[in-house]
Amino acid sequence: MPTLTIDNKTVTVPEGANVLEAAKRLDIVIPHFCYHEALGSVGACRLCAMKFLEGPAKGIQMACMVEAKDGMVVSTQDEGAVDLRKHVIEWLMMNHPHDCPVCDEGGECQLQDMTVAGGHGIRRYGGLKRTYNNQFLGPFVYHEMNRCIQCYRCVRTYQDYCGGTDFGVLGCNQRIYFGRFRDGPLESVFSGNIVDACPTGVFTDKTFRFHSRYWDLEEASSVCPHCSLGCATIPGARYRELQRVRGGVNKETNGFFICDRGRFGYGYANHPDRPRIPRIGDREVSWDDSLEEARGRLADIAHRHGPAAIALLGSPRASLEANYRLLTLAHHLETDRIAFEAHPERDRTARVVAALSDKNSRSLEEIRNSDFLLLVGADPLNEAPMMALAVRQAVRRGAGAALIDPRPVGLPFHAVHLPLAAGRLSEFLQAVCAGTFENFSRQERTILEGIAERLRRAQRPILIGGGDLLGAAGVRDLLRTSEKLSKEDRPCGAALILGGPNSYGAALLSGETSDFNGILDGISEGRIRALVCLESDPFTDHPDLSRSRSALAKLDLLIALDCVPTTTAEKANIFLPVKAPAESAGVYVNNEGRMLAFASVFDPGTPIRVTGGGDHPPRVFEPGTPRNPPMSAWSVLGALQNRRESLNSLRREMEGEHARLAGLASLDPETDGRRVLPGGGRFEIPEIPAIPTEEKAFDLISIQSLFGSETLSAFSPVLDPVRPVPRFLMHSADAAEIGLAAGETLRVTTDRGGFELPVALSEVMARGCLFIAHLKGSPVDLPFPGVRFAARVDRRKES
Repeated sequence: MPTLTIDNKTVTVPEGANVLEAAKRLDIVIPHFCYHEALGSVGACRLCAMKFLEGPAKGIQMACMVEAKDGMVVSTQDEGAVDLRKHVIEWLMMNHPHDCPVCDEGGECQLQDMTVAGGHGIRRYGGLKRTYNNQFLGPFVYHEMNRCIQCYRCVRTYQDYCGGTDFGVLGCNQRIYFGRFRDGPLESVFSGNIVDACPTGVFTDKTFRFHSRYWDLEEASSVCPHCSLGCATIPGARYRELQRVRGGVNKETNGFFICDRGRFGYGYANHPDRPRIPRIGDREVSWDDSLEEARGRLADIAHRHGPAAIALLGSPRASLEANYRLLTLAHHLETDRIAFEAHPERDRTARVVAALSDKNSRSLEEIRNSDFLLLVGADPLNEAPMMALAVRQAVRRGAGAALIDPRPVGLPFHAVHLPLAAGRLSEFLQAVCAGTFENFSRQERTILEGIAERLRRAQRPILIGGGDLLGAAGVRDLLRTSEKLSKEDRPCGAALILGGPNSYGAALLSGETSDFNGILDGISEGRIRALVCLESDPFTDHPDLSRSRSALAKLDLLIALDCVPTTTAEKANIFLPVKAPAESAGVYVNNEGRMLAFASVFDPGTPIRVTGGGDHPPRVFEPGTPRNPPMSAWSVLGALQNRRESLNSLRREMEGEHARLAGLASLDPETDGRRVLPGGGRFEIPEIPAIPTEEKAFDLISIQSLFGSETLSAFSPVLDPVRPVPRFLMHSADAAEIGLAAGETLRVTTDRGGFELPVALSEVMARGCLFIAHLKGSPVDLPFPGVRFAARVDRRKES
């Protein structure tokens, strides 16, 4: 590791670091625009000039372009370097408008900071400035081209890092323009990252425009609740309203960027129909009354029918602490009827991952540094977008990638794609273990043997699996394949995409408990009379909707805790409002098994924008938040057990009860988190009935859509313009056989009902398959992801 001296201060940096990074370690502020830790150095802005006095480099050089070497002596205060920086910043400011008072970037603008640091304070140029027309870039990003300083960060983020193709740089001579060839919504699902990357106000968050100034926001480190990867975020709130989310930094998960669902899907916290007051039936009540009623009715059912008549249902979107308190509530009530996921197959899948993935589990950072990645049954852009971005970075560094999936999966990188049917994914994994592909066609065998050879040659291979399509058995086969391919000097890693932000954590707590199907059976047979639901919606999240709705209608008591207006919350006999993730502190355990702490950003309550009717805030002064604000879910569940405790004491209790959670009590939201300890043991997968096969039947598979399938973001109105419409996806050749054209209506019948929807066609998918995206709030009861049916199809005759 080289040691160098900058302004008479000595610093040691990792091999390969540049001098600008070394200066930052010494807290020496050097103006720069084009450099970004995730994007690297290009030396475009010419602003980070330093004088190199000793070492291999001499004279004034751009610090971001010079690798730190042992023995270097560098000066940032050299007269020539200071003068150059001052002139460069003046040139950059020549055409920049003085519109800071009306610019949304004001207060967090790197241009403001670097202009001062560069020594420029008085504008001498009096000529005409270059001006541009702004573009419409869709519902998320606002464009103000006149503020551009040509640092190229936006293009390097959108095109190079994220793989977008519809945005770039155009122009001639001195007229450089960053935008699209013509107006239109940005197509990349990572488009919002150019807001974070832009050092000026060219690209700003349209959903946050003119809401608040940066210095007025309450912000804290948090974790994205929209998928299982655990990306770092920084929510910002004001006046009891969540107003924006920007990307945080976690080197082990997302790095520096996030997807558009994570950035713009925060509207659920401000939803106009969000239930914020405790309720008994249709009557709003105080917290004391609601808790007393819940305790009394649970005790009454336990007395009349026994403790086993009470069941509890947790959730992969509830924090680790809340799910644990639900478990202790079960112990308090002396019942063992508890599950932590309304979807039994997702539950089994998460338990397999928690039990078997200890030593081979890989982080997104390790994926970014892999040299070969095999994706099996995974559609990362729709299921876990930052997984796709991690694979892209590996491919940019020379890694190979292959995809085995029946869907026409869109990827931001080049990969060999073999569309095997969903039922053959486990067969493929078992063939990789056995080293033979005799049961595959000649064309398939050629591709698969090439993939297997790449796997054997790679030094850092990783298998990436999608939990929904593989299911518990397929995930087990993938983990076994990873173990089989591992050698002592060359392990083969695995990364699985799970259903929710805390699926792994919920699985850790599950132990030997049964799945939710067992609870539904008990309700149907009259053995279970009461159900406590923690941030779960079994009316819509169970794969067999008719079965779950029929059973739940027989309950004597339904108690729901949630922060969004779900069907379960609406039908509950007793409803207890809980804080949204940004309003509460807690921990998620991501798909890798990494415990990630998040902090409370703001106190909940009806936003002032609502209580004031859009006018001046009410002129009423109270010591606390008006009315009965929601409470943290773990504290509500503790209150049902007559517990009053702090979050730290709860975490210490959990650490003592569960050895794998070592270090939980000391977790800091500002760190990269901590892996749970190994020791999952075994999880036996119960026998699942095979899908009945019928002649001329299609394999109907429900899949995820990035915008519309996940519960919380489904309650974000900002995402409405990008939500897809329900439709079937079918192979072009299959459609031709029944005389069906794209856009025509297809009637599909299964043993659970039928659907009539338009059809889209593709040639890069498996034959005999029919895909349908699960969309929350759809007028059609679409199947939940992770479910497959035998389906009969018929072209609807147009009248």
